[in-house]
Amino acid sequence: MELEFDITQSFSDDMGTLSERERSVVADQINLVSKSLLNGQTEFKENSSIPYIFNLKDGLDSSLYVIKADEDHRMIVSVDEDPVFDKISLTLFRLVGKESAEDVYKEIGENIYKGSGIL
Repeated sequence: MELEFDITQSFSDDMGTLSERERSVVADQINLVSKSLLNGQTEFKENSSIPYIFNLKDGLDSSLYVIKADEDHRMIVSVDEDPVFDKISLTLFRLVGKESAEDVYKEIGENIYKGSGIL
């Protein structure tokens, strides 16, 4: 299985606000999560959560997660498996303070799912 990354401009901008040390810690966490997605997902499951359930149409499930980046920051990401092309896509949407993670998660999900017409 192959892992494909999509890093949004918002995520890149958020990373730019961190110190070099903080960026390094977040990059290490992204590497751990990435490896986990390819090898049983243990690390991913231990560090991710779904703080809000979106009621999507046609029985679809949200692929949006909040992942612990470090003690103070959380990443809003989506993980989508594509069995046809044997790949997993990891999209990094935002890197935010842990206090605002749930609100940003809900905002991103509403934008994505309303825009797609499935919410």
